[in-house]
Amino acid sequence: MKKCDIKEIHHDWLRLPDGTRLAYRAWLPENSDRQPVPAILEYLPYRKNDGTIYRDEITMLKTAQQGYACIRVDIRGTGESEGYFDDEYSPQELQDGVDTIAWIASQPWCDGNVGMVGISWGGFNALQIAALQPQALKAIISQCSTDDRYSDDVHYAGGCLLNDNLDWAGYFWAYALGRAPDARLVGDDWQAIWLDRLNNMPMLALPWLSHQVRDDYWKHASVCEDYNAIKIPVYSISGWSDGYRNAVFRLLENLPGIKKGLVGPWCHAYPNMASPKPSIDYITESVRWWDRWLKNVDNGIEHEPELHYYLQQSVLPQADYDYRAGQWVSEPVWPSENTETETLYFSEHGLHLQAQASDAELSICSPQTVGLQGGNFFVGMRIDKEQPVDQRDDDAGSLVFDSDSLTADKAIAGQMKINLKLCSDQAQANLIVRISDVHPSGEVTRISYGVLNLTHRNSHEQPELLQPNQWYDIALNINHIAYVVPQGHKIRVAISTNYWPLIWPSAHSATLRIAPQSCSLQLPLNNAPEVSSAFADYEETLSFNAQQTKPMVSERTLHTDSETGVITLETLEDFGNDFYQSTQSECEFSIHQLRSIHPLDPLSAKNDIRFHVNMGREGWRSALKARYQMTSDADHFYISANWQAYVDGELIFTKDFTETIKRQFL
Repeated sequence: MKKCDIKEIHHDWLRLPDGTRLAYRAWLPENSDRQPVPAILEYLPYRKNDGTIYRDEITMLKTAQQGYACIRVDIRGTGESEGYFDDEYSPQELQDGVDTIAWIASQPWCDGNVGMVGISWGGFNALQIAALQPQALKAIISQCSTDDRYSDDVHYAGGCLLNDNLDWAGYFWAYALGRAPDARLVGDDWQAIWLDRLNNMPMLALPWLSHQVRDDYWKHASVCEDYNAIKIPVYSISGWSDGYRNAVFRLLENLPGIKKGLVGPWCHAYPNMASPKPSIDYITESVRWWDRWLKNVDNGIEHEPELHYYLQQSVLPQADYDYRAGQWVSEPVWPSENTETETLYFSEHGLHLQAQASDAELSICSPQTVGLQGGNFFVGMRIDKEQPVDQRDDDAGSLVFDSDSLTADKAIAGQMKINLKLCSDQAQANLIVRISDVHPSGEVTRISYGVLNLTHRNSHEQPELLQPNQWYDIALNINHIAYVVPQGHKIRVAISTNYWPLIWPSAHSATLRIAPQSCSLQLPLNNAPEVSSAFADYEETLSFNAQQTKPMVSERTLHTDSETGVITLETLEDFGNDFYQSTQSECEFSIHQLRSIHPLDPLSAKNDIRFHVNMGREGWRSALKARYQMTSDADHFYISANWQAYVDGELIFTKDFTETIKRQFL
C-alpha cells in the first residue's frame, strides 16, 4: 500500500456544545488541510496518552498513512478530558459521541465522512452511536463487543453473576478512571483536577450488582433492542478465545443492512496483535472497508462472503497457545446454508446417534470448586495462563456423557444447543454445560460451554423460582465455536451445578436430577467447509517506541487450607514497568487476586482483588492503590472497596465503600 506523509497532533481538545472539552490525539495526512479526507474515530475512556498508546501508535498511524484522519478521543471525565464520568455507555457518553462526530465532520481536514472503530468499549459504543444515526457517520468496525449488555457482557451470563463484574469495576478504576491527568497537558493545577475527579467518581460495582435482571438499565444501549436503528454498514470482528464472540453471529443474523463478520482464533485484542496466531493483515482489511464506505471506492467488499471464520483443529489442552492449527472458512451468508444439524441423544451410558429407551435418572450436586480448570472469561486481558486446561478434574465433579469414538471428523461450526429434562431440590440453581473433545490419550479439551441460572429459564427480565422436584424442559445455547473433533476422539457433555471462579455460586447447594432419555445435544456441522484464501498467515513488525524497565510476571497458585478446607486460587499479574518515548512517562501496574471457596459451602465464596499503579515522570509522579472484596450470605451480597491516591509517595486521597445488595434470584 502506498503511504502518505503524516502529521501528528499529540494532544488537543475539542469543545462540546455544553462547553466541556474532550482530549484527543490525531494522525492526519500532511495535505489534509488542502485536500480533506475521511476521518476514523475511536472513542473510549482508556487514556489516549498512556493507556491504549501501544495499539494507537501502531494501528492509527498505519491507517492514517492510507489517506485517513485518525482521531483518538477520551470520553468525558477520563484521561485529560474534562467533566465527570458517570457510567459505562451512559446517555451522556453517547450524546458526547454524536457531538464529537459532528465536530470532526466540520473540521477543515475532514471531507464530512466519518467512520467509527473500536475494540471492547470502543466496539460497544460504535454500535450504540450508530444506532443514534449521526448524519456524518457512514460505517463502523466493531471488535470484541456485544449487542446485549445484560445477557452477553462482563457482568452476567445466562442470568448468572460473573466474578468479572467485580473484577472489572476495580480494573477499570485502576487502569483508566482513577489515574491522574498528565501535568504537561492540563497544567500546574493537575492535582486539583485529579482530586475533584476522584471525589466525584462512582463506585461502579454498586449499580452493576444492583441490577440483577435484564431491566431498563441494561436495555439502554443494547442495540439488540432495535437492530433496525442501525442503518450503516457494520463490520463485526472477534475471536474464539474472546468472551464476546456470540455477538458477531447475532449481528449478522439481525442487522437489516450491509454487514460483515470475521472470527479468528484470537483473544481480546486487535487481529494484528492478538494471540493465538495466525494473525491477519488487519490494516489492509480495515482500509478496504473504509475505502468502500468512506471514499466510495468500488472494491466489491460488499459482494464478498458475509462471514469468514477460523475452523480450529483439535488441540491438546494447555493454558496458552502460540498458534492454533486450522483453516479459514467463508460463508456467503449467516445463518449458513451449509450447516447440517446432527443430534446426539443421552442415556445413562453416554451419547448416541439414536434415541435410547430408558427410565433411568441421574443426579449431580457439584463441589463448589468445579471450574478451577476453566481459564478466564476474557482471554487477553491479563498476561498468560488464561485458556481452559485439561478438563478431567472438573469432569470428576460433573455428570459426564461421552459419545462413542468418532468414525469420521466432525466440524462443529456455530452454536450448539442442549435440551435437558431436569428437576432441582432447591428453588434456585445454576446449570453449567461444557462440551469437550476427549483425546484417545485421555486428555480433555474444552470446546465451548454455556451457563444458565435456572430461575431465568423463561426470561431474564422476569425470573421465576423453581418448584422443587418439579420436572422442567430446559433449552441452553452453548457459546458459538468452530472446532473439528477428529476421527477416533469422543465428544463429551459435562453437566455441573457450579463453575467457580467464573460465576458466583447460587445461594443454596442444589442437586439436579436429569432424565437422560429426554435430553439431547444439537451439533451444527459444516463437514464440507468452503476454504477461504482471504487471509494468509501474517507477521507484522510491531514497531513501538517504548522500553520495558521491569519485566512482566504472571503467577497462578492453588492453596488448600488444611484446617478449614477452603480452596484459594491466588493470581499475580504484574505488567512490569513501561517507559513511553512519545509521552516521556512510565507506568507500572499490577493485580493481585485471591478467589476462595469451600468445596461444600456456596456461602464461603470470596473475591479479594487488589490493584497497584505507579506512573508519571519527574515532577508528575502519582500512584493508586485499590482493594475490592465481595462475599455473600443467602440473602445479600456484601461489597467493600478502598481507594487511595498518592503524589510523590504521599497519600492525598482515600475513600471507603461498604455496600449491601439484596440477592434477586441469584
